[in-house]
Amino acid sequence: MKKLKQIAALVGAVLLLGMYVLAFIFSLSHSPNAGNMLLAAIYCTVLVPVFLYACLLVYRYTRQKNGIPRIDANSSVDTFIFDLGNVLVRYDWKSFLKSMKYSGETIQAVGDAVFDSPDWVDADRGVRNEEEILQAFIDNDPEYEKEIRETFAKMSGVIHTYSYTVDWLKYLKKRGYKIYYLSNFSQPLYERCREEMAFLDLMDGGYMSWQVKMLKPEPEFYQKLLKDFHIKPEKAVFIDDVLENVAEARSQGINAVHFKGRKETIQKLLEEYDVQ
Repeated sequence: MKKLKQIAALVGAVLLLGMYVLAFIFSLSHSPNAGNMLLAAIYCTVLVPVFLYACLLVYRYTRQKNGIPRIDANSSVDTFIFDLGNVLVRYDWKSFLKSMKYSGETIQAVGDAVFDSPDWVDADRGVRNEEEILQAFIDNDPEYEKEIRETFAKMSGVIHTYSYTVDWLKYLKKRGYKIYYLSNFSQPLYERCREEMAFLDLMDGGYMSWQVKMLKPEPEFYQKLLKDFHIKPEKAVFIDDVLENVAEARSQGINAVHFKGRKETIQKLLEEYDVQ
């Protein structure tokens, strides 16, 4: 669609330029048709863009009636790799702790002991079992053991699927794109929010960090996904909300977009990769 617009704009510009050139030539030769040609050129300056725009609307309407167009074998992009947290799902532990009706002091203490602790990163890496992870959180602040245990048991509340996620993935699948995920995610959290993330069934595969004991932005994590799923990095686009992860993806030869919101990302995909 982008190329079609460019071609239409070029054709229109050439036609208009040609008419003004003829009007100029007629005026130099003192032809009685010079005035008429100039007037025609002025009219066309208004009418040609309107006509071309109408043609584009007809094309778009016809394409929609015929269904979602599929990508072809020569497409520059055939694969998407998504981060999960704050891209396809909202990860918000502060709002979750507030919903537990904890005081501000308790929210700060539990947040420091659990979500903001190095042990949360170890949990993402998958190097400890669930009991060891919980005990590590408690050891960070034993005074709040009760609240930490409650938080750990109910922590599925930190994950909520965005309203756009399912429709976005279905649209990409219908167009023929392969879709994968690559996310730092712990097993205890995944086990508790598996139902909330049922959209994973729409995807062609992927890895959470706990499954392979690797974390973004470690290069090996990206390489394992590319190798195991036979993904060509130059034909894939990686989408992540963390700039460091995006930078590493690019260093691995993968096209990448820094996610700041769905609308902005879709605009970048259109402008940079002609993905609609």
